[in-house]
Amino acid sequence: MPHSRLCTDSANRMSKRPSKALLCFHGSGSKGAIFKVQMARICLLLGETFEFIFLDGPLECAPGPGVLPMFSGQEPYYCWFGSNGNSTEDGIDRVTSSVKHAVDEWTATKSNPEAEIVGGIGFSEGALALSMMLWQQQQGLAPWLPRPMFAALSCCFFPNEASLWLNAKAQAHGMSKAHIDVPTLHIHGNRDFCLGRARRLVRVHYQPSFATVIQTEAGHHLPTRKDELAEVVKHILRLSDMLALAPQN
Repeated sequence: MPHSRLCTDSANRMSKRPSKALLCFHGSGSKGAIFKVQMARICLLLGETFEFIFLDGPLECAPGPGVLPMFSGQEPYYCWFGSNGNSTEDGIDRVTSSVKHAVDEWTATKSNPEAEIVGGIGFSEGALALSMMLWQQQQGLAPWLPRPMFAALSCCFFPNEASLWLNAKAQAHGMSKAHIDVPTLHIHGNRDFCLGRARRLVRVHYQPSFATVIQTEAGHHLPTRKDELAEVVKHILRLSDMLALAPQN
């Protein structure tokens, strides 16, 4: 029996379940259940608006940065791409298959039959996986994902190989460069070791009209300060409201 690739937020105990859902992509060497703990404050602040669908990456791996010692003994840990020498294409195919399996599972078991996936939140390597999924969806390569969507990317680990892959795909379709035309909140920590990579994603693959960037006093982790969390929540709600007004396909 295949491993279930999702766990949903159980904080939503109100009688009326949210009609909007967000896919949540954990960082490398983590898992959906751990990311749910790390996202607890955001889930609490947005729990009346969204259901949170916490995914597991497709590959088992060693625990990642910041996972130990708090989450020791919670094996297996997962990642999205790994470092086993597979091509970017193979890695993206594997991620796409894993996310589709989780979306299909959620669709078949969702507690509110009216609920729809409207966006995603990704952290570190999970933000990379989500950004690649947004591109796939934009190009019609993931028709099972709804469109339009919005996203929030925190501390995105965006390697040069991902940029090369995106641009190669864009050029194969007659474009000079790959732009992810999805309204996205980019959360940058000013002490994050991935900051340069996260900025590169915005600079190279987003046009200003689709990118909102907020800078936080943080390292490689989600914001923890009350004022920064309030800013993140404000922008997520704003993007969700914008989406509700956008023409539907």
